[in-house]
Amino acid sequence: MHEDDIQIAAFCTRLAHYESLEMTFDLTNAPATFQCVIYRVLRPYLRRFVLVFFDDILVYSETWEEHLIQLKQVLTTLHQHQFNVNRKKCHFGRKEVHYLGHIISKTRVQIDSRKIQAITQ
Repeated sequence: MHEDDIQIAAFCTRLAHYESLEMTFDLTNAPATFQCVIYRVLRPYLRRFVLVFFDDILVYSETWEEHLIQLKQVLTTLHQHQFNVNRKKCHFGRKEVHYLGHIISKTRVQIDSRKIQAITQ
């Protein structure tokens, strides 16, 4: 969060005054702002080997060696722009991923049946 905006997002309770140093997604324009920033940061890689939807970043590659190089580029770029990656939420080296309601593999993209289960039943 920009230093000038910390006071704007601050709030008080009967116990204390709180100031967030990071932009929280409950602020009105936070998701859109975050999306714009992350697109700007990762622009050189978008649609070459990276897809982004808010904080879901997908790095895809033809080979394992290429993947390691591209993954390092993405993580280094995020670090340089002071973004932190939560390792508990990351999945590395997958041959198949669930991403935005789809199952993506090297050979195909298909709809995740769990996402349409309510409709089919």
